[in-house]
Amino acid sequence: MSMPDEILNLPLNCGVFALWCVIRQYGLDISPAQLIELSKHDAEEGTFTIGLAVALYKLGFDLTFYTDIDLNQHLKEQDAYFETGQLAIPILPALSYPAIQHEIENNQALVIVFYDDLEGVGNHSLVYSIEEDEICFFDSLEPMSRQVFERQRRAEGICQQAIVIHCYHTVEQLS
Repeated sequence: MSMPDEILNLPLNCGVFALWCVIRQYGLDISPAQLIELSKHDAEEGTFTIGLAVALYKLGFDLTFYTDIDLNQHLKEQDAYFETGQLAIPILPALSYPAIQHEIENNQALVIVFYDDLEGVGNHSLVYSIEEDEICFFDSLEPMSRQVFERQRRAEGICQQAIVIHCYHTVEQLS
């Protein structure tokens, strides 16, 4: 899947790229600029998982947000959590690896996960496939072992967060 230059050249672009992958899976025509704006991406912080959930909801997706308790919320996260309350986006405790696998295999949901990549940087990825012993992402050619993925989800400063996207409902065009 090719990435538009507006996303490719964006610093800390993983969250916006995950959004791009979701909209491409649904065949939607939404500009990279709209994704950047809706996710509240910035060059210093990138995006926050809760911000991605709000953006997807505003685009018309039915979803659930799963997270560990985050005691160190950034101001942008706090704003997004407040917005999830107004929008009635469900927030539930973090999903285990088998629960993520179940959502993808049995419920045919799309799942964006947050974890520490192998360079120690927080990363959002849309799951491409998941097996008992390995997980693959749209943004990587290499599978990651379940053991490594679970370790990277528990890295210091990382909340085990996931967005489970159930379906899409048409919404009015964004202005």
